[in-house]
Amino acid sequence: MEFVKLDACGNDFIALDLRGREGEWRPDSDQVARWCHRRRGIGADGMLLLQPGREGADFHLVFFNPDGSEAFCGNGARAAFTWWRALTEGQFNDARFTAVDGAHEGHWVEGEPCVDLYLKAEPQDTPHGAFVDTGTQHLVVGMTTEHLVDLNLPELARPLRHHEDFAPLGVNVNVVAAAPHADGRFALRTFEKGVEAETLSCGSGTVAAAAVLRWANGGDAFKFLAPGGPLGVVFEGRQRAWLSGPVAMPFSGRILPE
Repeated sequence: MEFVKLDACGNDFIALDLRGREGEWRPDSDQVARWCHRRRGIGADGMLLLQPGREGADFHLVFFNPDGSEAFCGNGARAAFTWWRALTEGQFNDARFTAVDGAHEGHWVEGEPCVDLYLKAEPQDTPHGAFVDTGTQHLVVGMTTEHLVDLNLPELARPLRHHEDFAPLGVNVNVVAAAPHADGRFALRTFEKGVEAETLSCGSGTVAAAAVLRWANGGDAFKFLAPGGPLGVVFEGRQRAWLSGPVAMPFSGRILPE
């Protein structure tokens, strides 16, 4: 089975194109976990499947966390759109696709993929930070840049990720700098559920952080710098957000039969 490795600002994925496959196949959770394992498999923050489009869409995206759970992933959506465009040999710069949370659009803008996400509600203040649902559940905590650099994120995040206030789904934990760098970018780090570790970037978490900054300070356009690279968010209205940033396709390979 052929796969492509995709890198969305350090958020890396194993991708399978299943659009030409007969019948609807998907890996089981054990297969996903094995393939995403950093030492015994290919290694990835998740796996994405391109399936035939539904209801007039160009493709349907299925995303799995490395523990085999299905979710929506903002960086995964950007990566999937980039790969779909590459498979068309760059003939199309716009796409409509569906995912577990509904319909989305992707556009190729100034050499980068840009996809839309939808806030399910305005950010909610909690004793732990601001809760935001961007199709995936997020907690956003503010901190000075100096403290963010030295922060032991897993130590902070694990109790919050499993806190009873966010049961049963749990939350991803994002820590964002309270003020931007001189270049206007806010530093951001994310601990992702399903991965159960800090990742180099998180697209839906970036949108969640932007939603909290807009809620607190106003504005519609925000720039971020995650450990894996730069990401941008622009809001269109109250709920729709456009997420942009680079995606690379470093290699492809073949998964051997088990």
